[in-house]
Amino acid sequence: MADEPSQSVKLTLRYKREGAPKPLILDGVNFDTAKATIRPESFPRLDTVVDFMVHKKDARVEISGHTDSVGNAKANKTLSEQRAQACRNYIVSKGIDKKRLDAVGFGDERPIAPNDTDEGRQKNRRIEAKEL
Repeated sequence: MADEPSQSVKLTLRYKREGAPKPLILDGVNFDTAKATIRPESFPRLDTVVDFMVHKKDARVEISGHTDSVGNAKANKTLSEQRAQACRNYIVSKGIDKKRLDAVGFGDERPIAPNDTDEGRQKNRRIEAKEL
């Protein structure tokens, strides 16, 4: 580098992923109760996925929906699928090719916290994004 003030330097960072990719919990993505309607305050968080996919043109991402164990398991699975699909639709509406996104619902099959407390159930109600 030249010994001059106010230089512009372009850096390229590369990383090697080891093992299976870990999903990113999209905290702040919220829905109307018992519905797949995304609340507007969730859009900035979903926009981070859009930004990632704009800058990483070859990335494919799985959006997964999860619920707590309260209520009917079949209904929870359907709701989680609908919510994941709603997130996928939002991302596609921002110009991302739908072929680059998978949407899947797991219902209460993959808890990350015990379902016996309000706090645990809240953690289990989530949307995740994982690069494929």
